[in-house]
Amino acid sequence: MSVPELIEAEGFQDAWLQAVRLLRDSRWTHWNLVVHIRNPNAFDGRLHEEVERFASDIDILSPKAVAYTIFPYKLYAKYPAMDDFFEKYNGERGLYKRQYAGKPGAWGTYFRRMTHFETINTRGRSVVENQLKRIISAVQSNPRTVKAAYTMTICRPGGESVRPRGGPCLNYVAVQQEPGDPRRMGLLCVYRSHDFLERAYGNYWGLCQLLNFIAEQTGGQASWLTCVSSRAFVENHKEELSRLVDRLR
Repeated sequence: MSVPELIEAEGFQDAWLQAVRLLRDSRWTHWNLVVHIRNPNAFDGRLHEEVERFASDIDILSPKAVAYTIFPYKLYAKYPAMDDFFEKYNGERGLYKRQYAGKPGAWGTYFRRMTHFETINTRGRSVVENQLKRIISAVQSNPRTVKAAYTMTICRPGGESVRPRGGPCLNYVAVQQEPGDPRRMGLLCVYRSHDFLERAYGNYWGLCQLLNFIAEQTGGQASWLTCVSSRAFVENHKEELSRLVDRLR
Protein backbone atom coordinates (compact mmCIF):
# COMPACT_ATOMS: atom_id res chain seq x y z
CA MET A 1 0.00 0.00 0.00
CA SER A 2 1.76 3.17 -1.19
CA VAL A 3 -0.84 5.78 -0.15
CA PRO A 4 0.68 7.72 2.79
CA GLU A 5 -0.82 6.95 6.18
CA LEU A 6 -0.65 9.48 9.03
CA ILE A 7 -0.52 8.47 12.67
CA GLU A 8 -0.72 11.21 15.30
CA ALA A 9 -0.15 10.54 18.99
CA GLU A 10 0.69 12.39 22.18
CA GLY A 11 3.82 10.35 22.93
CA PHE A 12 6.19 8.09 21.04
CA GLN A 13 5.01 4.94 22.81
CA ASP A 14 1.39 5.33 21.74
CA ALA A 15 2.58 6.25 18.24
CA TRP A 16 4.55 3.01 18.05
CA LEU A 17 1.60 0.94 19.27
CA GLN A 18 -0.70 2.53 16.69
CA ALA A 19 1.87 1.95 13.94
CA VAL A 20 2.28 -1.73 14.82
CA ARG A 21 -1.49 -2.23 14.75
CA LEU A 22 -1.66 -0.54 11.36
CA LEU A 23 1.10 -2.81 10.07
CA ARG A 24 -0.74 -5.86 11.36
CA ASP A 25 -3.81 -4.76 9.40
CA SER A 26 -1.62 -4.20 6.31
CA ARG A 27 -0.01 -7.66 6.28
CA TRP A 28 2.96 -6.28 8.21
CA THR A 29 4.26 -3.93 5.51
CA HIS A 30 3.35 -0.35 4.65
CA TRP A 31 4.99 2.24 2.43
CA ASN A 32 5.07 5.95 3.25
CA LEU A 33 4.08 5.76 6.90
CA VAL A 34 4.11 9.18 8.59
CA VAL A 35 4.19 9.26 12.40
CA HIS A 36 3.73 12.57 14.23
CA ILE A 37 4.47 12.78 17.96
CA ARG A 38 3.04 15.85 19.67
CA ASN A 39 4.88 15.61 22.99
CA PRO A 40 8.48 14.30 22.92
CA ASN A 41 8.51 14.20 26.73
CA ALA A 42 5.48 11.94 27.22
CA PHE A 43 6.66 8.66 28.75
CA ASP A 44 4.86 5.74 30.38
CA GLY A 45 7.28 3.88 32.64
CA ARG A 46 5.07 0.81 33.05
CA LEU A 47 4.61 0.42 29.31
CA HIS A 48 8.35 0.85 28.81
CA GLU A 49 9.08 -1.99 31.24
CA GLU A 50 6.71 -4.22 29.28
CA VAL A 51 8.52 -3.45 26.01
CA GLU A 52 11.92 -4.04 27.62
CA ARG A 53 10.75 -7.40 28.99
CA PHE A 54 9.32 -8.36 25.61
CA ALA A 55 12.62 -7.55 23.86
CA SER A 56 14.53 -9.64 26.37
CA ASP A 57 12.12 -12.58 26.12
CA ILE A 58 12.44 -12.87 22.33
CA ASP A 59 16.16 -11.98 22.33
CA ILE A 60 16.18 -8.80 20.25
CA LEU A 61 17.98 -5.50 20.85
CA SER A 62 16.77 -3.65 23.92
CA PRO A 63 15.08 -0.24 23.54
CA LYS A 64 18.08 1.34 25.29
CA ALA A 65 20.58 -0.26 22.89
CA VAL A 66 18.65 1.11 19.91
CA ALA A 67 18.07 4.56 21.43
CA TYR A 68 21.76 4.84 22.34
CA THR A 69 22.78 4.70 18.67
CA ILE A 70 20.87 7.98 18.22
CA PHE A 71 21.51 9.69 21.53
CA PRO A 72 23.63 8.30 24.42
CA TYR A 73 21.52 9.87 27.13
CA LYS A 74 23.34 8.40 30.13
CA LEU A 75 26.68 9.68 28.83
CA TYR A 76 25.13 13.13 28.46
CA ALA A 77 23.78 12.98 32.01
CA LYS A 78 27.32 12.28 33.21
CA TYR A 79 28.98 14.93 31.00
CA PRO A 80 26.42 17.72 30.47
CA ALA A 81 28.88 20.25 28.98
CA MET A 82 28.37 19.91 25.21
CA ASP A 83 32.02 19.80 24.09
CA ASP A 84 32.94 17.42 26.90
CA PHE A 85 30.01 15.19 25.97
CA PHE A 86 31.09 15.03 22.32
CA GLU A 87 34.69 14.26 23.32
CA LYS A 88 33.64 11.48 25.68
CA TYR A 89 31.77 9.90 22.78
CA ASN A 90 34.13 10.49 19.85
CA GLY A 91 37.56 10.73 21.48
CA GLU A 92 40.32 8.13 21.26
CA ARG A 93 39.09 6.54 24.48
CA GLY A 94 35.48 7.53 23.96
CA LEU A 95 32.34 5.43 24.06
CA TYR A 96 32.13 5.02 20.29
CA LYS A 97 35.54 3.40 19.89
CA ARG A 98 35.09 1.24 22.98
CA GLN A 99 31.65 -0.05 22.14
CA TYR A 100 31.01 0.20 18.38
CA ALA A 101 34.14 0.67 16.27
CA GLY A 102 35.81 -2.23 14.51
CA LYS A 103 32.95 -4.70 14.63
CA PRO A 104 32.56 -6.80 11.45
CA GLY A 105 30.08 -5.21 9.07
CA ALA A 106 29.52 -2.23 11.36
CA TRP A 107 28.88 1.11 9.65
CA GLY A 108 28.84 3.12 12.88
CA THR A 109 26.03 4.82 14.78
CA TYR A 110 23.64 7.65 14.00
CA PHE A 111 25.07 9.82 16.76
CA ARG A 112 28.57 9.25 15.38
CA ARG A 113 27.46 10.41 11.93
CA MET A 114 25.79 13.47 13.43
CA THR A 115 28.87 14.47 15.42
CA HIS A 116 31.81 13.00 13.46
CA PHE A 117 30.91 12.88 9.76
CA GLU A 118 33.91 12.23 7.54
CA THR A 119 33.58 14.10 4.26
CA ILE A 120 35.44 16.12 1.60
CA ASN A 121 35.42 19.91 1.72
CA THR A 122 35.24 22.30 -1.24
CA ARG A 123 39.03 22.18 -1.55
CA GLY A 124 39.04 18.41 -1.91
CA ARG A 125 40.44 17.78 1.55
CA SER A 126 39.23 15.17 4.01
CA VAL A 127 37.54 16.79 6.99
CA VAL A 128 35.43 15.74 9.95
CA GLU A 129 32.20 17.68 10.44
CA ASN A 130 30.23 17.86 13.68
CA GLN A 131 26.86 18.48 12.07
CA LEU A 132 24.97 18.60 15.36
CA LYS A 133 27.27 21.17 16.93
CA ARG A 134 27.14 23.34 13.82
CA ILE A 135 23.33 23.41 13.93
CA ILE A 136 23.27 24.22 17.64
CA SER A 137 25.78 27.03 17.07
CA ALA A 138 23.71 28.39 14.17
CA VAL A 139 20.57 28.51 16.30
CA GLN A 140 22.42 30.04 19.25
CA SER A 141 24.00 32.78 17.15
CA ASN A 142 20.84 33.87 15.34
CA PRO A 143 18.26 35.86 17.35
CA ARG A 144 15.69 35.27 14.61
CA THR A 145 13.86 31.98 14.20
CA VAL A 146 15.00 30.59 10.86
CA LYS A 147 12.07 28.90 9.11
CA ALA A 148 14.14 26.77 6.74
CA ALA A 149 15.18 23.53 8.45
CA TYR A 150 18.76 22.77 9.39
CA THR A 151 19.67 19.26 8.24
CA MET A 152 22.02 16.44 9.20
CA THR A 153 22.97 13.79 6.67
CA ILE A 154 23.47 10.22 7.86
CA CYS A 155 24.18 8.15 4.71
CA ARG A 156 27.42 8.68 2.83
CA PRO A 157 26.95 9.13 -0.93
CA GLY A 158 27.60 5.91 -2.79
CA GLY A 159 27.02 2.35 -1.68
CA GLU A 160 25.25 3.04 1.60
CA SER A 161 22.27 4.63 -0.12
CA VAL A 162 21.53 1.57 -2.28
CA ARG A 163 21.99 -1.27 0.20
CA PRO A 164 18.98 -3.59 0.05
CA ARG A 165 19.44 -4.48 3.73
CA GLY A 166 21.35 -3.16 6.69
CA GLY A 167 22.09 0.30 7.99
CA PRO A 168 22.07 3.16 8.03
CA CYS A 169 18.28 3.18 7.69
CA LEU A 170 17.81 6.71 9.02
CA ASN A 171 18.62 8.88 6.02
CA TYR A 172 18.55 12.40 7.39
CA VAL A 173 17.35 14.55 10.27
CA ALA A 174 15.90 18.05 9.81
CA VAL A 175 15.85 20.42 12.80
CA GLN A 176 12.80 22.67 12.58
CA GLN A 177 11.92 25.87 14.44
CA GLU A 178 8.72 27.79 15.05
CA PRO A 179 8.62 31.33 16.50
CA GLY A 180 7.67 31.66 20.14
CA ASP A 181 9.02 32.46 23.57
CA PRO A 182 10.71 30.11 23.92
CA ARG A 183 10.94 29.06 20.27
CA ARG A 184 9.34 25.71 19.54
CA MET A 185 11.58 23.05 18.04
CA GLY A 186 10.94 19.78 16.26
CA LEU A 187 12.60 17.09 14.19
CA LEU A 188 11.63 15.68 10.80
CA CYS A 189 13.32 12.32 10.20
CA VAL A 190 13.26 10.10 7.12
CA TYR A 191 13.88 6.35 7.20
CA ARG A 192 14.48 4.45 3.97
CA SER A 193 13.51 1.22 5.73
CA HIS A 194 12.11 0.83 9.23
CA ASP A 195 11.83 -2.32 11.34
CA PHE A 196 8.94 -1.91 13.79
CA LEU A 197 9.77 -5.02 15.80
CA GLU A 198 13.35 -4.30 16.85
CA ARG A 199 14.08 -0.68 15.96
CA ALA A 200 11.21 1.79 15.74
CA TYR A 201 10.36 2.00 19.45
CA GLY A 202 14.00 2.67 20.40
CA ASN A 203 14.44 4.98 17.39
CA TYR A 204 11.54 7.17 18.49
CA TRP A 205 12.80 7.21 22.06
CA GLY A 206 16.32 8.19 21.00
CA LEU A 207 15.06 10.90 18.64
CA CYS A 208 12.92 12.42 21.40
CA GLN A 209 15.99 12.59 23.62
CA LEU A 210 18.07 14.08 20.79
CA LEU A 211 15.43 16.78 20.32
CA ASN A 212 15.45 17.54 24.04
CA PHE A 213 19.23 17.94 23.91
CA ILE A 214 19.03 20.38 21.00
CA ALA A 215 16.28 22.37 22.71
CA GLU A 216 18.21 22.49 25.98
CA GLN A 217 21.39 23.69 24.26
CA THR A 218 19.57 26.42 22.33
CA GLY A 219 17.05 27.60 24.90
CA GLY A 220 14.13 26.23 22.90
CA GLN A 221 11.22 23.95 23.73
CA ALA A 222 11.07 20.38 22.42
CA SER A 223 7.67 20.37 20.75
CA TRP A 224 7.22 17.67 18.09
CA LEU A 225 8.78 14.75 16.25
CA THR A 226 7.74 13.63 12.77
CA CYS A 227 9.11 10.44 11.21
CA VAL A 228 8.55 9.29 7.65
CA SER A 229 9.17 5.59 7.03
CA SER A 230 9.53 4.88 3.32
CA ARG A 231 8.98 1.22 4.13
CA ALA A 232 7.68 0.18 7.54
CA PHE A 233 7.64 -3.54 8.24
CA VAL A 234 7.72 -6.43 10.68
CA GLU A 235 9.30 -9.69 9.50
CA ASN A 236 9.66 -11.84 12.62
CA HIS A 237 7.84 -12.63 15.89
CA LYS A 238 4.56 -11.33 14.48
CA GLU A 239 2.33 -13.35 16.81
CA GLU A 240 4.27 -12.33 19.92
CA LEU A 241 4.27 -8.67 18.87
CA SER A 242 0.56 -8.78 18.12
CA ARG A 243 -0.18 -10.13 21.60
CA LEU A 244 2.00 -7.42 23.16
CA VAL A 245 0.24 -4.50 21.47
CA ASP A 246 -3.16 -5.99 22.33
CA ARG A 247 -2.12 -6.31 25.96
CA LEU A 248 -0.90 -2.70 26.05
CA ARG A 249 -4.16 -1.15 24.82
